[in-house]
Amino acid sequence: TIPAGNTSGRISIPILSDETDENNETAHINLFNPNNASITDNSAIFTISDDDLGPTLSIPDISTTDESATNSTFTVALSKASEKEITVDYSTSDGTATAGSDYVAISGRLTIPAGNTSGTISIATLSDSTDEYDENVIMSLSGANNATISDDSAILTITDDDLAPTFSIADIKTTDESVTETIFTISLSQASEKEINIDYATSDISATAGWDYYATSGTLTFSAGEISKTFPIKTLADSIDEINETANITLSNPINATIVDNSAIFTITDDDKPPTFSIGDITTSDESAKDSLITVSLSLSSGKDITVDYATSDGTATAGFDYIETSGKLTFVAGETSKTFP
Repeated sequence: TIPAGNTSGRISIPILSDETDENNETAHINLFNPNNASITDNSAIFTISDDDLGPTLSIPDISTTDESATNSTFTVALSKASEKEITVDYSTSDGTATAGSDYVAISGRLTIPAGNTSGTISIATLSDSTDEYDENVIMSLSGANNATISDDSAILTITDDDLAPTFSIADIKTTDESVTETIFTISLSQASEKEINIDYATSDISATAGWDYYATSGTLTFSAGEISKTFPIKTLADSIDEINETANITLSNPINATIVDNSAIFTITDDDKPPTFSIGDITTSDESAKDSLITVSLSLSSGKDITVDYATSDGTATAGFDYIETSGKLTFVAGETSKTFP
């Protein structure tokens, strides 16, 4: 009702508030049934301006169970639902992983329809056979529409699933004991992208450290990509004829690898000539002497047990009449240089 003499009147419309981010909304105000006037414009638009803050976008870190997983999925989450369609751009970049060899690089735009609270982005990982550290890819968000970004990046950790390489060491033999240095090789079954360490040490078997060889120990470090390392053992020559002698090389305390063969035999080949036998003439003081001792001598001592057979035979004397025939075997224990028999 517009009283006589007035030129306008007011209509009040209650507004109801909510917490939903939405587009501005409209209602129609319609006029009809005029009294004492006519209508030239019978409707108006009432626009309700939205005052709610838009949602925020976040993306959490994820990891694969192993690198052979063909796809991994990032979830982009909204802090709350919106009645607006929301878009955001995304792209990958290398962390410690390399696009093309560890994963497939991607970029694009994610659309979250009105009313939804999340969207997903899939990324393909690539498997290899190299033992390596877990690697990571960075997924970045930018250029959001109808939302703000509270967390603009996430990490995909690609979990390595390859077995660590194994160590082995082979037996080795010198050509002779005068070789002053022998090189041992420790090998890995395959290359690794990790730094690898292994300890080694010598120990006596039949050879004696300080007499036949120099005791040695240490740690070998394999840089990423290396598959073998060497270390020397020095031998000590002597002049004693002896059996080939051996020492043990033992591997222990591997880091980033395992051991399938933890020891090797180092054989020191003897190069000394064997000693020679000699037996000297003797004369009894008279024939009534009951026994005469014959001495058999070695030219030098030996590290081996040595045997020699002996037997009498007639010269001008006759066995059984002038002397008693005899024979036998002499054993020289290692280190002995003479033996006698009667």
